[in-house]
Amino acid sequence: MTHYRCALEGRSCRVYVAPLDVRLPRSDESDDKIETVVQPDVFIVCDRGKTDERGVRGAPDWLAEVLSPSTASYDQGVKIPLYERAGVPEVWLIHPTDRTLTIYRLEAGRYGCAAVLELKGQTPITSVSGVTIDCDRLLANLA
Repeated sequence: MTHYRCALEGRSCRVYVAPLDVRLPRSDESDDKIETVVQPDVFIVCDRGKTDERGVRGAPDWLAEVLSPSTASYDQGVKIPLYERAGVPEVWLIHPTDRTLTIYRLEAGRYGCAAVLELKGQTPITSVSGVTIDCDRLLANLA
């Protein structure tokens, strides 16, 4: 990832990297009643009120999962519906082997058709204005 440090400077947004728990409540249940806990590979939270000593409670503003053969079906089949239900505005699935990027964006509470892009060049995060990911550099770091 690149450009996020400068783009987030002076803003309340912060980047987090796994392992860090993200608790996704179904409604307003207390922490001890939350059943859905995930650890996205990397994510951004702009509401500092969502962070506490246990991690994050509520939907991040953006998150990315780096797919591997052992995690791809879980990330796509289980986590995407959880992220949609929780209201995560933008989810990226990074496919380093296929060199593709699948982007889900929340529209009217649902993920529409995912955009599938070649994993190269500069790609903006639309849910966090002013932040761009350099996919070439990202790929080099994943290699």
